Amino acid sequence: MVLMFIARKHDLIHQQYEWQNKLQDITRRLSDMQQYAANIADGSVSMFDMMNTPGSMFGRAMMYMSYSHNMAVQNAQMKFMGMQPMIAQQMAQMDPNSQMMYNQWVQQSLYKQERDRMAKIEAKVLNQQEKEMMQEKVKIEAQLKMIEQELESVKQAEDSGIQALKPRYTANS
Repeated sequence: MVLMFIARKHDLIHQQYEWQNKLQDITRRLSDMQQYAANIADGSVSMFDMMNTPGSMFGRAMMYMSYSHNMAVQNAQMKFMGMQPMIAQQMAQMDPNSQMMYNQWVQQSLYKQERDRMAKIEAKVLNQQEKEMMQEKVKIEAQLKMIEQELESVKQAEDSGIQALKPRYTANS
């Protein structure tokens, strides 16, 4: 009987170790993702942001930087082309230098709007992933608590079993 408790105790200790590793891993991934989210919160990724991005999120940061730029350029150009008749009307009375500056300003404004939109999309994705990771973390913590409770019970049962097997010497005269 005691050997059964000892075997179960070692099995629970092993499970506890495995769950603690999972908890540590998800906590690290969650922290890395939060650091990445903070770095891209303004919608752009600078060299400083890249240097401060955790290694596990570096690939994602590179992908976001490329994707957000390319999509912002493409969408800004499409919107700019759609606005051409209105812009041409507004610039009818302007000199060529002012027209060029106005065109650049409109294009830059559209690009910035699109970068902001891409940042909001990435933030939504990150928020959803964070929720899923937090749920997983809660499940892992609950599993660890159950293991700790069972481990305590097994240790008590083991001690009781050892006490039951302990020889009792009585003095019979």
